[in-house]
Amino acid sequence: MTDALQAAQLNPQITARRTSLAATPLRGYNSSMSVAVKTIRVQVLFFGRLKEIVGRANDSLNLAEGSSIEDLFAQYAGYPELARYRTSMVASCNQEFAAWSTLLRAGDEVAFLPPVSGG
Repeated sequence: MTDALQAAQLNPQITARRTSLAATPLRGYNSSMSVAVKTIRVQVLFFGRLKEIVGRANDSLNLAEGSSIEDLFAQYAGYPELARYRTSMVASCNQEFAAWSTLLRAGDEVAFLPPVSGG
């Protein structure tokens, strides 16, 4: 019989302690680290009045993998005037009109186009 087994038989608290330690979540160096989220990088273009509001014609953002065009637009919440145009603007992805629910992939180019009037 091994020394550890004999000790466990003589002192059942050792066995109980081992079981309870195994059942507890890991603690220590990496315990406070969150699970890494995969990100994608997309290019963003603004046209017309939207370009004036944001102060630039293009931008580049990192987003969580699985983000939609709507999620991308939400990243510009710091521009309240931009939000006023949300219901009338159109989005495109890789130079094709796209639904706001379209999921983005790394390297996509998203453009936000304001309403256009005139004839």
